[in-house]
Amino acid sequence: MKNQIYSKLLFLFIPFSIFSQTYQWQWAKQGGGNSGSSGTGFTDTTDEMIRSVVVDNQNNHYYLSTVFEGSPTIDGQAVTSYNARDLVLFSTDCQGNLRWSKTIGGYGSLEHAWKLEVDNSGGLYIMVNVVNQANVSAPSNYTPIHFDTNISMPIVAVGYNSPDPDPGINTAFLLKYNTSDGSLAWQKPLQGAVNYALRSSDNGIWCMDNAKNIHAIIGFTAGTHLNGLITVPSTFVSTFQYYLVKFSFAGGSMTPEANPLLLPITGNLTAGMTAGKIQMLYDETLNQYYIAGSKNLNPVTPTSVSYNSNPVNNDGFILAINGANGNEVWRRELYTPNISLQDDKIFGLVKDSNSDIYLSGFYYRGTANDIATFGNYNFPLPLNTGYNPFVMKLGSGGNVQWAKIAESLSPNNNVGYRFMKGNLVINGNELAFVKGSRSDIWGNFAMTRPQNDLADPLLIRFNKNDGTVLGTNEIQSNFGFQDELTSVAVDNDGNYIVGGFFHNQLFTDPADGINTLTATGNSGKSQFFVAKLAKSACSALSVEETAAEAGIKIYPNPVQEVLNINSKENLQAFEIYSSTGQFVTRGSLNSPQSSINTTSLNTGVYYIKIKTAKATITEKFIKK
Repeated sequence: MKNQIYSKLLFLFIPFSIFSQTYQWQWAKQGGGNSGSSGTGFTDTTDEMIRSVVVDNQNNHYYLSTVFEGSPTIDGQAVTSYNARDLVLFSTDCQGNLRWSKTIGGYGSLEHAWKLEVDNSGGLYIMVNVVNQANVSAPSNYTPIHFDTNISMPIVAVGYNSPDPDPGINTAFLLKYNTSDGSLAWQKPLQGAVNYALRSSDNGIWCMDNAKNIHAIIGFTAGTHLNGLITVPSTFVSTFQYYLVKFSFAGGSMTPEANPLLLPITGNLTAGMTAGKIQMLYDETLNQYYIAGSKNLNPVTPTSVSYNSNPVNNDGFILAINGANGNEVWRRELYTPNISLQDDKIFGLVKDSNSDIYLSGFYYRGTANDIATFGNYNFPLPLNTGYNPFVMKLGSGGNVQWAKIAESLSPNNNVGYRFMKGNLVINGNELAFVKGSRSDIWGNFAMTRPQNDLADPLLIRFNKNDGTVLGTNEIQSNFGFQDELTSVAVDNDGNYIVGGFFHNQLFTDPADGINTLTATGNSGKSQFFVAKLAKSACSALSVEETAAEAGIKIYPNPVQEVLNINSKENLQAFEIYSSTGQFVTRGSLNSPQSSINTTSLNTGVYYIKIKTAKATITEKFIKK
């Protein structure tokens, strides 16, 4: 165990200051139980890893992971465990201090969720799919599904073969937790009255828009659901009828709106619920939805999925759907020839304020002459066979604007690596891609590892406009263990918050400034970790006032060129964020009256955070 290099002073709140012009690891925390799934290695659908990271407007971080039994902890603090495998939510502040944790689970290991969102008004949201095994005829140790310490589903009062419905049988829920302490604010069952034969559901594909409304694609079996808004015909017993549902924010109540849109989906999308392999975005400007991911639960047995009777023929795909009528606008599929398995994935899906779309994933190259395609686009021929990670930018019409693959994946391991969850995030003009790597070379940045070593975590930064590789940041682990980054978010200061999994030791480089993490007592199974990659310290967000209280006025609004700021106190600094909360730019101010040139900003809605000696305020403005 090496000593901590950074001084503790580094972690003090330093408003609007930068301690380095380059990214460096600021802190890391670990967690997990002492067991894991059966077998050796890593199973991406069940083993411990960070599945989602989000940051609120107070710079607090929220994480979702699976956690196994065996005295689970987070940063040394005990975590509630109900049985073999549960879901765990937890939060840290921007310095990495654990704020709270909450376990979702009960007897068994059939709790599924892959995504978190915050409303910046004290709400944290998660869609869960659970199977409650607590039944009056079951053994007494069959604990019911818990959503909070003292809030659980009822024990099912009917027998396993009974045709009668029971509220303890429901599987699909939308949950809201209070960001302040992790307590459950409310639970919304999405199904109506169901019995054991009709309890299945698919509710893993959803997103939140800029107004904090939730949009979800939900599959139901026969019955009446969503408080009577949906009635599914009796023929849907073993398959789902899928609907596009909008939940109106309305102060955080998330009320489902009338007339959910029936989608022409046949087959099933259960990978979105059980495996987190399908994602969804909504573009409010275009009223257009994007569904992207991998349709196959495994590469050998393809899953059958069609949209409007048009089959998705390949594993990796993206569909653009008209939000008004559900019609398909366009689709693109990943395809590689001459292979005996479908294993071409899309994992990352994000968009910017210009309605451009960014994807990440990998494709499999079986022989030297195989050329992978994405619609009409041909990927460049890579130097290696096997799995090849990629990042690409699309216009809203599905045209490829740029695509990047690694210059080399490994000088010492000449077969590409099948990483598990390569996600994306936009940070101003940067696009960050996280994954596991075996000696990747991206642009002029090389990751060097010994021959036959397994994966180490890697973050790659691109210029989002043209795909230029800006830099890479890696985490070193000990030889022969598979370790990866699986999730990434950006905080209010433009720093990266990442999460992933590791198997033995992590941050083993003496120069990285982080105490080495050691997974102890877990029999070689993965444990999860979170870390902060930063070039600035935490902003002081505790003194938040309204503009009127602080005596600050911005004008004109909308603005075309120069935005003026008047204040009764000396202005110190400003930061500008996009409508989706992504950092754009910052600068210093030094008088009560200042102006900011906005000509470099694209047309759209922005938020400006303004700091004086006595207050911090945030105002919305429109750039014409």
